[in-house]
Amino acid sequence: MRWANLSLLLGLIVGLIVSWSISQVRLPAWRVVDLTHTLQTDIPIWPGNPLFEIRNLARHAQGYYANAFSCAEHTGTHVDAPIHFVEGRRSMHEVPATQLIGEACVIDVRDKVARNPDYLVSARDIRDFENRYGQIPSGAFVIARTGWEERWTDPKRYVNMDEQGVMHFPGFGADAAKLLLERNIAGVGIDTLSIDHGPSKDFIVHKILLGANKVAIENLANLRELPPRGATIIVGALKIRDGSGAPARVLALVRR
Repeated sequence: MRWANLSLLLGLIVGLIVSWSISQVRLPAWRVVDLTHTLQTDIPIWPGNPLFEIRNLARHAQGYYANAFSCAEHTGTHVDAPIHFVEGRRSMHEVPATQLIGEACVIDVRDKVARNPDYLVSARDIRDFENRYGQIPSGAFVIARTGWEERWTDPKRYVNMDEQGVMHFPGFGADAAKLLLERNIAGVGIDTLSIDHGPSKDFIVHKILLGANKVAIENLANLRELPPRGATIIVGALKIRDGSGAPARVLALVRR
């Protein structure tokens, strides 16, 4: 009888453990954050690029609904492939899928951008971040949260071009780019038109990072939803053969 009672007790314990385990699996451990701006006709674009266009092909009265769209590769939230600035580097279809997912390290420089719209994220910013949150891991995406995305619905303010035709918005500095190569990151991201700041003429940050076969994500949205560390970025970029880049649906998984 004693062994029967013990078996019954063990059975109940195992049952409770299994039930608890199943309940934990069913509870979503992550929330999904969309870091993507919606593609539509009135969004900010790089000066000289064609506007985003959408043309109807069929309506439901015909039995189904469908459209055709056209835009430059670097439209809306998008990825720059390494070949964009450096000949012989990977084109969009050659970027490994493993390079399109990684931990997000979000560096908040909004206060500095508020004082200087042409602010460059520096190596010191990177080191200050690491002193507080730990070293940036290999394969991470380092994302600059500049606050510029708040201008997205006003294309003129987002592009921010002066009377001399010079754009003004923040970006990464060359010293930061070189340090990030030492960390062996997957790529960088930013909530502006470019990872190089607006006044750039040589696009040195593109050349440094893309030259090392890293990728860049530009025009990110909803960065306020991300913690400094721990979120996982998933970059759903179009796999365009010989593409210099591609529009992307960028998602983040943030632990609850």
